[in-house]
Amino acid sequence: MEDAPVKLNSLFRKVSQSLSVEFTELCREITHAQSSGEAREEALATFLRRYLPARVGVDRGFVIDALGGESRQLDIVLHDRTVGTVFEVSGVKYFPCEAVIAVGEIKSDVSSSDKLFNALEKLKSAKTLDRSNKGRNWLITGPRVSLQGMPFEPSKNHRDQIFGFVFTTGGLSKETLINGIQDFNTQNPRTTWMNLFCDLNRFLISYECEEGLYPSAMDAKFMYCTEPDELPDLLLLFYSILATFVDEAHVARPVYFSYAEIAKTTASYHELTKRL
Repeated sequence: MEDAPVKLNSLFRKVSQSLSVEFTELCREITHAQSSGEAREEALATFLRRYLPARVGVDRGFVIDALGGESRQLDIVLHDRTVGTVFEVSGVKYFPCEAVIAVGEIKSDVSSSDKLFNALEKLKSAKTLDRSNKGRNWLITGPRVSLQGMPFEPSKNHRDQIFGFVFTTGGLSKETLINGIQDFNTQNPRTTWMNLFCDLNRFLISYECEEGLYPSAMDAKFMYCTEPDELPDLLLLFYSILATFVDEAHVARPVYFSYAEIAKTTASYHELTKRL
């Protein structure tokens, strides 16, 4: 007798239950605010490390660009480990924005408009960095090859941008939350909008484009929010959206001379061999 096939949504429902326990019940027992926050971040980071491709690094820290720009500290930084270098100073990590795929903010709850705007502003701080290095960077495709002439345009192309998400387990009502996101979007360009909002215990918010449900703020026609009957598969939907972007995302190779601000060196010149 053949074994019954494993259904992915059934598997993820079990994973979701486990993550919910780690994210909410276990963290509730930790009274120190910083320790509780770190426990929530590690619970989601462990999930992402387990289910995203091995090339994707999952860390926390600051995102930087070659022009001296720096994001605020972010709870989750997904970066392509085959491209670029992670700089570390006194235990704090800095990620060249060209190699960063996505950033996330992890909240126990989003219970006020201030908390919501704070999370969206943190995502914005990474999204406004110059991934193009003033138009000099080339996108990487295929077996991590930089292709000269292939356009890399974060100001226009969703796949060239850093993806931003918020992950939480409670807070504002759906209507108040959507109003808050709409307020933020009204005040900011599409390149800085969040791509995905997941309240693990209630709903998920993202965008609808011409082709269907797709997290591109650049191409969005509407914002959509899941219904209560979709709750059992919410983690699977969150994962599917994020993992699909990871597979589609464009990154670029950092130019370290630009980061180091070394345009040229002062040098003396010498013959290659002694004259006979």
